[in-house]
Amino acid sequence: MSKETFIKEIAPYAQKIQKEFNILPSVVIAKACLESGYGTSLLANQGKNIFGTKGDFKGESVIIQTIEYVNDVPVQVWNKFRKYPSWEESLRDLANLYVKGTSWNRSLYTSVIGEKDYKKALKAIIDAGYASDPKYTEKLVNLVYHIVKKGDSISALAKAYGSTQVQIQKWNDLVDFNLIKVNQRLRVK
Repeated sequence: MSKETFIKEIAPYAQKIQKEFNILPSVVIAKACLESGYGTSLLANQGKNIFGTKGDFKGESVIIQTIEYVNDVPVQVWNKFRKYPSWEESLRDLANLYVKGTSWNRSLYTSVIGEKDYKKALKAIIDAGYASDPKYTEKLVNLVYHIVKKGDSISALAKAYGSTQVQIQKWNDLVDFNLIKVNQRLRVK
C-alpha cells in the first residue's frame, strides 16, 4: 500500500474524529503513519492496530515482537496488542483514550482535546508519556509535512492530502502556487 493510499483511507475517519472528539486530524494521521508504517506493519495487517495500542479490544488481541525504549536504549520485547475489526475502530479507540484518559489519570490527555496547534498537541501527547522513543515528537512533526518532489504541484498535493490549495498556500506563506521547489518542506495537513 502506498503512503498516499493509506492516508486517503484513514483521512475520512480522522475527520470524523475531529468532529466528534475535537482532535486534530493531522495529529491522528501522523501518528497512524509513523506507528503503522503507513498501514504496512505486521500489527496493522494482523490486528488493524495502527497505533500500537497494547492489551485487547473486545477480547481480541495479537502477540507481536516490538521495540521499546528503556533509558533511551532500544530493546526487543514481545507484547500483546489490541486487535480491531477496522482501522476506524483503532482511530476511535485512540480518541477515547485522549478523551477519557487512563484508569490512573482521567485528565492525562485533556490538553490534546481542542488544541489547534499540532506541535502543542504532539508535545502534550509526549509529555503524558505516550511513547518511549526519545525522537517520537520529531518523527511525528516531520510527518505533518510533505517534501516536494519533481513533478509535484500544489493542486495534486491538496488532492492527495485532503486539503485545499488555499490552505496549503496559507500554511506555508506561499505567494504563488507555482513557486515551489524540489526538497521544499510544505505543511499539507
